[in-house]
Amino acid sequence: MFNPNELVLERIRAVEEYDPATSELTGRYTQIEEPSLKTAAEGTAVTDAMGAEIATFYKAQTGTFSFSNSLFSLDLAASQFGTDKEIADTDNKVTIPVSEIINIAADGTATLKYVPVGTTGAEVKYVKVINENNTFGKTYEVSATAGDDKFTLDAANRKITLPENVTGRAFVRYERESDSAVKVTKNTNGVPAVKSLLIHALFHDPCNTNSVYAGVINVPRAQINPEAVEISLTPDGKHSAEYKLQKPYCDENARLFDIIIASED
Repeated sequence: MFNPNELVLERIRAVEEYDPATSELTGRYTQIEEPSLKTAAEGTAVTDAMGAEIATFYKAQTGTFSFSNSLFSLDLAASQFGTDKEIADTDNKVTIPVSEIINIAADGTATLKYVPVGTTGAEVKYVKVINENNTFGKTYEVSATAGDDKFTLDAANRKITLPENVTGRAFVRYERESDSAVKVTKNTNGVPAVKSLLIHALFHDPCNTNSVYAGVINVPRAQINPEAVEISLTPDGKHSAEYKLQKPYCDENARLFDIIIASED
């Protein structure tokens, strides 16, 4: 009979998010650090006339599961923001802001790296010249015709034409479209959806570490806590997340989660 008790937890292999209604996978995270599973309850003490505690009754039992992902995850960010990751294709392109420094030719022309998009004829609104000492100089505004303080734009051919006496480099800000991009948006009214979780783990027998057991923590109802989402923007930073665990409201068994261990066949 397989009946383990004390085990060595090697690591959490993966955390998987599912839509509880359809069982569709919505996110999977594999670089798990510092995973922690906690439970909590609200206690109500019953005391006698002298204030001595007779018993404590517990209700509103909840749990939390938290971890840090070693890598920045777009799927996890989308889940935390209460939104969907937008995946571009040829029919639904993603608009991307571009900041570019380009060289100005002797005839005052400069070529953008991408085709700009936006208001026709004003896809690029301003061009700012960069001085030799790397400070910003004069600003030129787009125009249909040439002028001293103006530049013309041929968006389809990515060409900007400044007055002929303008040389050096220019700073240009515009937008482009891409069918090979993804986008995650944080809206102030976005609320993380309720998910179900499968937390996969590896265990070993402490008396024989060659004996490997597969484990899974099955959470039927979990919602990411959006109160304090922090995404580190450094190479060695971590992407942390915390889920609030609650029983499915209509579940008569009041199941918060299951810890299941099985021997590897």
